Amino acid sequence: MASEQGFKSTQEVLQLIGLASDEIDVYFRITGRGPVSAGEMGLLGGVDSIRAEAIAKSLTEKGLVREIPGKTPYYSALPPYAALMKQIHNFKESVVGLKTSTPQNLEGRFVGMEKSIASLDKFQEYREFIRDMKETLPKKMKTQLSNFENQMKQVEKFHDLKLFILNLKEVVPPDIEMEFGRMQSRLETIKSEIAQAFEKQFRVGALSSFAEKIVSRIIKDQFEDMTGYFRDKVIQTTQNTLDQVIDQLGSITDTAGEISGGIGDSFGNIEAGLVETLTDLEAKVTEVNDSIQKGISELKGEFQKEVMESLDEDVMMSVVRNLDLAEKTMQEFWDRSKDASMMTFKDVWFIRSAEAMKVQINEAMSMVKMRLFVIAPHINDIDFTALSKVKSRINVRISTDFDLNNPSDKQKLDTVKEMDNITIRYYPRGTLWAVNKDFEEMIISVVSTDETGRSVAGMGSVLDEHIKLFAATIEDIWLQSKKLEQI
Repeated sequence: MASEQGFKSTQEVLQLIGLASDEIDVYFRITGRGPVSAGEMGLLGGVDSIRAEAIAKSLTEKGLVREIPGKTPYYSALPPYAALMKQIHNFKESVVGLKTSTPQNLEGRFVGMEKSIASLDKFQEYREFIRDMKETLPKKMKTQLSNFENQMKQVEKFHDLKLFILNLKEVVPPDIEMEFGRMQSRLETIKSEIAQAFEKQFRVGALSSFAEKIVSRIIKDQFEDMTGYFRDKVIQTTQNTLDQVIDQLGSITDTAGEISGGIGDSFGNIEAGLVETLTDLEAKVTEVNDSIQKGISELKGEFQKEVMESLDEDVMMSVVRNLDLAEKTMQEFWDRSKDASMMTFKDVWFIRSAEAMKVQINEAMSMVKMRLFVIAPHINDIDFTALSKVKSRINVRISTDFDLNNPSDKQKLDTVKEMDNITIRYYPRGTLWAVNKDFEEMIISVVSTDETGRSVAGMGSVLDEHIKLFAATIEDIWLQSKKLEQI
């Protein structure tokens, strides 16, 4: 609707204080109209009387209308102080909450950031690992090198074997020669013994000499052959083999010595370089870890000191002070608006709209005791639903404009004809709107129509002076009105 589209911001703040859409619509429609009744609110908002009463109560409780005391309660729309107050209060609460929660949130963010960079603590663990490795790795290397040196010492025993074989090479041939000499001497002894045996047995010198020569020659020749063969084959082969073994053992021994010495030097260099490298790495990791931790601590302290203190002191407190002042000022104006009851409608009230006049007539129909006289600009301005509820013992007279050729008007007239207690007459001027209820309550309004619509201005009263003053005027209207059969 137009009111909602034209006041979108106001509608939003009204929703914030808990107004329903029909309550907002009624509030927009009664703004600027002056005092209105609950019934007029119902007509303006298109709701029934029960809902209209509820809307009036809700708007009053929320401080959007001021109730004007009287026989019939009237309500005057106030500026939307309640909505503005609610908006200011909510904003102030948000700022206060922000003032409290921001440091906590930032502290939480810093904690989160510290947790997210918890991997920096790994630098400390890594530094400890490097320090431990710097201490244990060289020891382990020394242990391994010692084991290797022990193994190499086992290889060096080949040198002793080499010396043994060299000695064996020098000693064995003479020993063998000596043994062969001994064997030859023994053979000579055998030869002599054989000769003596032949001489004793045969007692023949020539035969003994012959036997001695034969035995001597055979044994000597065979022994010399055997000795030469053994010397050539066995001794020489053994010496050649021992020479090869000595050469191999010499090569192994020399190489093992060189390897042992080279490995010892290499391990010494590796150990020294590794210790130096690990020491430098530990120092760098320590420096990086300390720098990062220090930087985070300084950043946190600087941010809390500079940003949060400035935000709290310069911005937050200033906003809270201004909002508090605005809230108090608005509250004072609102209280004055609610308390400033400048008029009372207990005896006299005023009519400013067609809807207000319709409500007045409907209320009169529901409360009439004996007689009711209604003057309306047109038959469509009369609520026939309310009219049908009037008790049959009540005498009702109506003066209004209608068209007998109009089916809708004709249907309404036919309805009236069926009610014996209701009389309707034709009054075409349409410039007056009035009701007289039991000569106890009088409402009279002037109606004007132009291109912008219909304007209504009037008053109601329960004062006898006013009733007597206007009763004759409206009774004259009844006399001027034509009966249906006169049209």
